[in-house]
Amino acid sequence: MEAKRLNFEKTPFSFEANGHTYHSTQTVCIDRFIELERLQAHVGFGKDFMYIYNKLKDAYDNMNKNKLADSAVIIHNLLNGIGQNLDKRDHPALRLCALFVNRDDEDATVLDEDLMDAKIEDWRKEGYNISDFFQLATRSVNGFYDALEEITQNISEVEEQVAKNIGKNE
Repeated sequence: MEAKRLNFEKTPFSFEANGHTYHSTQTVCIDRFIELERLQAHVGFGKDFMYIYNKLKDAYDNMNKNKLADSAVIIHNLLNGIGQNLDKRDHPALRLCALFVNRDDEDATVLDEDLMDAKIEDWRKEGYNISDFFQLATRSVNGFYDALEEITQNISEVEEQVAKNIGKNE
């Protein structure tokens, strides 16, 4: 049996999961917005805020010590993190979606961690495809698709250059 798919053709959209009707919304309350801000970095980079902060701090410290190559490696690794393990970033992506996708009887003015977990479990039990939730989550990360496209282009250019260099050496 194939995983169920969400239908994004109409906005807002709705779907059934584990006996509950879910509806998407494009607005969130203050508490949910604060959680959204926290989750965006985690969804976009696959790392939490403190990890990114510490790595950028390390890069800054290296630059002050004139260790430019070390700084470049740290920044390069952070940028590459955007495109790596996209399929394994289900938890923060699902949590982010739980901010915007609500049950019929849910109070959308409240951030309820237990309810977020219950909603994710409903989606899991119903057999929905994780890629749909990942797509929904990354839509809310401002600039994610532009950054992913740029990184993909850069990787393609490096691969082309490597192939040309290998051809020259043969």
